[in-house]
Amino acid sequence: MLILLGLGALWAAVLVPPLIRNQISTNSSNQGIANHLDVYRVPTMKSYKVSLPQSALAAKRRRRDVSSVLSGIAVFTLLASIAVGGTFLWTIHFVVDLALVGYFALITQRRDLEADQTSVVLTHSFIASSMEEEYDYPEAI
Repeated sequence: MLILLGLGALWAAVLVPPLIRNQISTNSSNQGIANHLDVYRVPTMKSYKVSLPQSALAAKRRRRDVSSVLSGIAVFTLLASIAVGGTFLWTIHFVVDLALVGYFALITQRRDLEADQTSVVLTHSFIASSMEEEYDYPEAI
């Protein structure tokens, strides 16, 4: 199992730098590499734009994706902790579990707030008509 973890780390070391390089090249301006080689000017932190979901379906898909990724990481850290052992991996697994439980708690809290904000309005005519109706109780068997 330790060999598989090592291979995963090697693959990450091979695949992550090209991804970062592509991200930098797409975010840089038309001046190209000159922005990155300017030693007299301290590079400013560009504010990253947060992409908000444009519809309820997109928001639901995003919540599903985040919960599935967190669940996958939790399962992976659990299996790694069982296979390798050690306090460090169990601590990482515990932190991931806390993040997963916290995310589900936030989703539940948001859903409860939405349910509380939708109010039911009973009009006078509805109440009056419902009180005038005769209700036929079923007979006991």
